[in-house]
Amino acid sequence: MKIRKVVKMKSPKEEFIDLLCEIHKKKGLDELSSKLLAILYIEPGELSLEELAERTGYSLSSVSSAMKLISKSGIVKKARKPGSRKLYFYMEKNIVNELLQTLKKTMQEVVLTAKERVPKIIRRYKAERGAKEELKIIENYYKQLLVMEGVMKKVISMFEKVKQ
Repeated sequence: MKIRKVVKMKSPKEEFIDLLCEIHKKKGLDELSSKLLAILYIEPGELSLEELAERTGYSLSSVSSAMKLISKSGIVKKARKPGSRKLYFYMEKNIVNELLQTLKKTMQEVVLTAKERVPKIIRRYKAERGAKEELKIIENYYKQLLVMEGVMKKVISMFEKVKQ
């Protein structure tokens, strides 16, 4: 007598959530954050912390902490419903726009900040006449930064043209 193992097939929704989780993990996110983003992406409406905790199987405290961090990225939005004290979360469904916002934020917070400050640091190195190897490293960093800024501007421009 053979014993058959019954394998439950996942629904297309579960497969999509698994795919998004895998992608987010490859971008460096932990299991819970990946799962939250995947669930919010496929959900047409808003979800409360309690609903997210129930769907992920994690505690309300863990979900709340993860959502605080995720919300800082700007990918996930918060809302309150009239007459309710609960906080609800939702996510934009346009991945082109999501990437565009991430690029713009990186450009503003990283590239432009460094572009403004690095020349001053280079001038100070030159004035102190020391650590020539370090100066070369910083000058090379600045050159790479300018290349990165140019590439990012082109990519941002391309995405803005196809933005839906």
